[in-house]
Amino acid sequence: MYFDESSVKQYLSLPSLLEILSDVLHRYSKHDPSLQQPIRSVLPIDDRQNFLLNKPCIDLHRGYMCVKTITYFPASSPTIDGVVSLFDSKTGRLLLTADAKEITAQRTAATSFLATQLLAFSKWTDDKKNHACLTIIGCSVQGHAHLEVFTQLFKWNKVYLWSRNVKNAIDLQSKYASQLKHIEILKDLNDIRLQETDVICTCTGSEQALIGLKQVKKGVHINAVGSFSPKMRELADDLMISEDTNVVVDSRESAMKEAGEIIQSKANIAAEVGELVNNEVLLQEISQQKTTIFKSVGLAIEDLAAAIVLHESKTNA
Repeated sequence: MYFDESSVKQYLSLPSLLEILSDVLHRYSKHDPSLQQPIRSVLPIDDRQNFLLNKPCIDLHRGYMCVKTITYFPASSPTIDGVVSLFDSKTGRLLLTADAKEITAQRTAATSFLATQLLAFSKWTDDKKNHACLTIIGCSVQGHAHLEVFTQLFKWNKVYLWSRNVKNAIDLQSKYASQLKHIEILKDLNDIRLQETDVICTCTGSEQALIGLKQVKKGVHINAVGSFSPKMRELADDLMISEDTNVVVDSRESAMKEAGEIIQSKANIAAEVGELVNNEVLLQEISQQKTTIFKSVGLAIEDLAAAIVLHESKTNA
């Protein structure tokens, strides 16, 4: 069974995805032996920053195996292309294949939302929740997905957009203008409105830092999802290593090898996001009175979670 882009959108339930993501990330951080995930292979193709990536994992507890194979060509449209395959871990039978672009976009945004629930929403008052502001930096595929997921699951008072490609920002603003009361485009990343923001999602393939300590307010939560190689980065060193900042990752092992912000700044990693699930003491220690950064490089178990939701939504229909 193949799920194309529209089928992924139709059958990928966000509440179900968040539930499974929370479980697999928690088990991953506990080093559950039934969950196996090697570091992904990233093969550079030429000198134009093009890559072939392969990401396998096995979840014996749930009875599934998954592998995602994608290409990353920044100058092409779409930037990412590929396929996700889900197998039965007991029989080896192929259960489904699915469009990797949409799965990658949706599961990345959902993982960012899970981190935001833990690191931001959990410490907000009701009044803060009623007046919260979101900024999306980078308005291509990941920017679209983050705005879609974050506005489906939470009501924002204001939304700001910024993109190096102004047309992308205008298109995204137009798409949501009828749904959101306040959605505006920032003129640049020194815009004073960025300092009003409570949650920022950086969704670019930048190799130069876009945001530093002075551009954001203390206590902001940032989901940095764009970089996945040592040369790429979206956040400046002063923000990464500030004494008022705590950095959380999806995987310590992967972040130390692939996250340019962490590799270049030598920032300390406070925790994996899976360690914060059902751990109120650690969560309070990391998030209270602090700026928090969730640096995600993307894990195969996140693709697995999305593929499981698709499979079970069809088999239980």
